Amino acid sequence: MKRNATLRRRSGGPAGPPGKTSARAKAVGPAGEVEALLRSTLDALSAHIAVLDRSGTIVAVNQAWRSFARAAGFVGREGGVGMNYLAVCERAAGESPDAAQTAEALRDIIGGRGSEFRMEYPCESPDGLRWFQLRVTRPGPARIPRIVVAHEDITEVKRAQEALAQLSSRLIQVQDEERRAIARELHDTTAQNLLAITLNATRLREPLNGAGESVRRILAETVGLAEQCLQEVRTLSYLLHPPLLDEMGLASALRWFAKGFSERSGIDVDVRVVEDNGAALPREIATTLFRVAQEALSNVHRHSGSPSAGIDLQRTEQAVRLDVIDRGRGLRGEIKPGKGARPVGVGVSGMRVRLEQLGGRLDIQSSPTGTCVTATLPIPRASSVPGPSGVSRDEPADMAPSSKSGQTGTP
Repeated sequence: MKRNATLRRRSGGPAGPPGKTSARAKAVGPAGEVEALLRSTLDALSAHIAVLDRSGTIVAVNQAWRSFARAAGFVGREGGVGMNYLAVCERAAGESPDAAQTAEALRDIIGGRGSEFRMEYPCESPDGLRWFQLRVTRPGPARIPRIVVAHEDITEVKRAQEALAQLSSRLIQVQDEERRAIARELHDTTAQNLLAITLNATRLREPLNGAGESVRRILAETVGLAEQCLQEVRTLSYLLHPPLLDEMGLASALRWFAKGFSERSGIDVDVRVVEDNGAALPREIATTLFRVAQEALSNVHRHSGSPSAGIDLQRTEQAVRLDVIDRGRGLRGEIKPGKGARPVGVGVSGMRVRLEQLGGRLDIQSSPTGTCVTATLPIPRASSVPGPSGVSRDEPADMAPSSKSGQTGTP
């Protein structure tokens, strides 16, 4: 009776059989309420979440994880609870670099050598290719160490980024086509008309030999202005789209541009070309690198104060690299993209976008003694070897990240 009375006071109700009363008291007690709240909170999240113990074994998953696992074809208890997530990633590591990276990060976090890991990866699902962001975290000091694995579906974000990239690529392509058309029109029409004006004005010199000094002076000024306009139109036409770029290739176009730039600016420019073979670069790659060289030298002229500059063009079978180097005062603004970075100019952003459209990158190293702008672009290969297959269906879909489209191992 004393035991039953104690249970009655703790539970707030009649005391039943000892076993049932203890379970009920636990379920409605503060600890049970907290646990129920945590579970309902996890189930309300859209991310696929699993909680691991210190060995990497799954001890709890939320509803989104279970639903995705069922949709992906996993047949098992509670979406993989009781399975070792780390072991699954290690088994998939030989076929998936993403799984190998995740396994390494998990080992570091379990061993206390890290506290957080993030990664984006593609995943084949019943609805087609999806993109996920994986985040592995180890919460602060707790009585029972736990690791939280969350996979957030970022497919819509990726699609928006892809659409924006395609639009940017199309705008750049249209811009280049427009420049090419304007350059052709200036060269074939405007320049020819100015040449005719110059020739006609020159032919008037002999008939006007007996004219007064003022008439001869006006004629000489007219011929001089016509020749100047002709030269400027030709220069503008070549800068918009140098014919050498299509006819002789990037190296010749860079040498021509550097020579003209030196004459116009007074900045000595040295061009050094190292090529593994004489094969022509694809037109879009050659055009992009030429535009980068144009913008970089323009920045040298406007901002650096350098008396000289250098252009280095290096090519291998896999990639081509362009370096534009000066010995000026360096850049004062932020040169790396990211949150809070101050842009150094629209030109730098334009160079970066052009390169990224072709899978390349832009690196800028700047100091008070000079700046080096490096553009690197991969040279596309004629064919590629398909990657290996993914993780088998006897493991939960929300297990090993996959780096290949078409693989089945996912969040």
